[in-house]
Formats: sequence, C-alpha cells, structure tokens
Amino acid sequence: MESLLILAVSVAGAWFSMCALVPLLHMRGVLDIPNNRSSHRVVTPRGGGTGIIVGMACGLVASWAVGQPLPRGELFVGVALVALIGFADDCGENVPVVARMTVQAVSAAVIVITAGGLPQMPLPPPLDVPLGHAGSLLAILWIITVTNIYNFLDGIDGFAGLQGVIAALGIALMAFLEGIWGVTALALAIAGGCVGFLAHNWHPARIFMGDVGSGTLGFLFAALPFEMPPADRGVAVFSTVLFLWFFLSDGTFTLLQRIKRGERPWEGHRSHLYQHLVKTGLRHDQVTLIVLVPGAVLAGLGLAVMYGSRTIGGWVVFAAAVLVFILYQRLTTTTVKARGR
Repeated sequence: MESLLILAVSVAGAWFSMCALVPLLHMRGVLDIPNNRSSHRVVTPRGGGTGIIVGMACGLVASWAVGQPLPRGELFVGVALVALIGFADDCGENVPVVARMTVQAVSAAVIVITAGGLPQMPLPPPLDVPLGHAGSLLAILWIITVTNIYNFLDGIDGFAGLQGVIAALGIALMAFLEGIWGVTALALAIAGGCVGFLAHNWHPARIFMGDVGSGTLGFLFAALPFEMPPADRGVAVFSTVLFLWFFLSDGTFTLLQRIKRGERPWEGHRSHLYQHLVKTGLRHDQVTLIVLVPGAVLAGLGLAVMYGSRTIGGWVVFAAAVLVFILYQRLTTTTVKARGR
C-alpha cells in the first residue's frame, strides 16, 4: 500500500506540474527550436524534467508522511547541483562543457566520499576483483559517464521517459528485496514522476525533458547503487547496467565511432542508433517501443542475476545483452540501407 501511495502521488505531482509547465515555459521562451540535428519539427518547450523532480519530491513527501525512511541527504545535494546546471542550460545560458563536467564531478565526489566507492569490480565472478582505492575513482567515473550518456540519449519523444520508468522500477525492486526502503521509495517516486511526464511527452510530445531531467535521471540511476551495502554494490552496478542497457550500449558505441571519425564527442549530432531508425521514417513511439521493450526484458534478467546464480547467470545474461545489442546495430544498419537513408 505504501508503494502504491508513493507511485500514485508522484504520478499526480508530475502530471499536474507538467500542465502548468507547458504554458509557463512557452511564455518564458524556454523552447527547443528545430534545427538540422533535431528529430522534431515543431517548436516545443523544454525543461519538463522539472516536473519529474516535482513528482519525485511529492512521492518522497508521501513516504515521509507514512513514517518511512528517506535516502541520505548527501544524495540530494548532488541531485540539486546537477539539476540546477541542467536547468540553466535549458534556459539558454550556454553553460560551458568544463563547467558542466566540474559540477558533475563534484556531485559524484559528494556521493563517493560520503558513501564509499566500489569495493570490487562490478562484474560476475571470477572478475569481481577487489579495487582498493581505485574503487572510488571508478565510482566517480561511472556516475559522470552515466549522467552524460543519459543526457545524450534523450533525443526523441518518450525515449528517456520510458527508460526512466524501466530503470527506476528495476532499482526499486532491487532495493526492496534488499530491505532498503529509502532507496525503494526514491526509485518508486522517480518511476511515478517519469510516468506523469510521459503523459505529456509521448509522441507527439507537448514538452521535452531537457537537461534538467536527463542529467538528473542519469545521475540518480548511477548514484543509487551506492546507497546499497558495500558488499552488494558491484552486483547493484552490474544490474543497473542491464537496466540501462540500450542507453549505455548505444551511447558508448556511438561515442567510440565519433571519436574514431575525429568528431568532438560533446557536440550535437544524430548518429545514435535510435536516431538512425527515426530517419528511416519510423515514428518516435515506434522506435521507443522497438528498443525499450527488449530493454525491459533485460532489466528483468538483471534482477534475476542479482538474486540468482551470480557467476554463471551473470555471464550468460551479459553475453545475451551483448548479442542483442549486436543484432540491434545490424538491424539498424540494414534498415537504413534498405530505405536509402
């Protein structure tokens, strides 16, 4: 009942706040104007991630009201810093890349200094080797990387919102089974916030998430495993990779391809696999479901690994995830060639 209450309150909070944000952002000129790198053709307000944060906050207030614990305050310090720098960028402040990366690094450091890093490599045995002091550096790098990849992959209607629902529910179940209610409540609030946002962002979108949303979600999903006990963090990070698989794999693959071509990784582009599918004529909602329905299956397998055979099962699921991504990449390439795009 408490879980349903948090979900319902966060969905309602996000939905109602989005109703107010759409006209407000239009009036303030916080708009995404289409250009040659855009996947949309209509001027649309951005910054809708603010509504996700409002919904998340409403869900946490509901959790507190029924006497349940909340996550550590340090987590919200990092969230606030990332959200503020993202909202400034959405409002047209043109925040330099160095400034964004500095804020993300400081936010990640706050998490790692207060909670600790990764005690071991986040891979199934026998590669779950101890990391020692290197675990803190790897943890900070992980948080920064996921924050930016999530931001990069927010490019079509419904895509980042639905991925948010899948990853948040996966983390909520993972934390619930571990008996960590604070993380469970926050993850449920994130899922509800994303559902309320999706009601306005599903194709054709009335509002976009913006950096305030994509950066905050990426940061939260990367940081939440560090609210788990140290002994479980490696498996929690591994499971989170599976929850976010198509975002992380597409983002990493595209980044390496762009570096290989001598392009600047931080500049806007339309090179991701999901963007190629859009260019073939598929609607945003079609691409979102084609990519993220298998993503939901992988999320379920990630949970099974968390509480099943972490050695054999972990490597089998990881191999399956790699195979599915290869098929996705080949299918995308074949479809693009067949349609002459």
